[in-house]
Amino acid sequence: MKRLILLFVSALVLVSCNTDDGPSIAYDVALITDADLPEYFEKDETYEINADYTLNSACHKFVTFDSSQGRNEENDSIYEYNITVISSYDPALTECTVENDSLSRTSQLAKDFRVRSEDYTTYRFNFLSGFDSDDKPEYITIDVPVGEPEPETPEENTNA
Repeated sequence: MKRLILLFVSALVLVSCNTDDGPSIAYDVALITDADLPEYFEKDETYEINADYTLNSACHKFVTFDSSQGRNEENDSIYEYNITVISSYDPALTECTVENDSLSRTSQLAKDFRVRSEDYTTYRFNFLSGFDSDDKPEYITIDVPVGEPEPETPEENTNA
């Protein structure tokens, strides 16, 4: 009887020590290839902003946009956004079985982006597009002025 109890307890301990908690999740950065921004912003109007990015593999899935924002340190009339795409994947997968024709995607960064203040003349968007040989981030930078830009006129010819 003691052996039977010992065998039962041993089996219970082995079963309860199973460490397989299912898939694990890791996060990665997807590189942005392009963005769709208006030519200029009007105060109190809403704008949809989309970004194109490339996932690292077919196993990666879009999670979210990550951003930091604030006044530009060199020019206080510029408000800056630094934007990165975060993706997820299961690092335990040794082979990806997801069928995928293309790793390029487009997602909506902002549905109702709105300029509410006249404190800034330009909104600068820095989209993470890669890393240089020293692993420093590289960005696609797009400046969007606030208010319709003045039309460019040719300089007057004073040599008449």
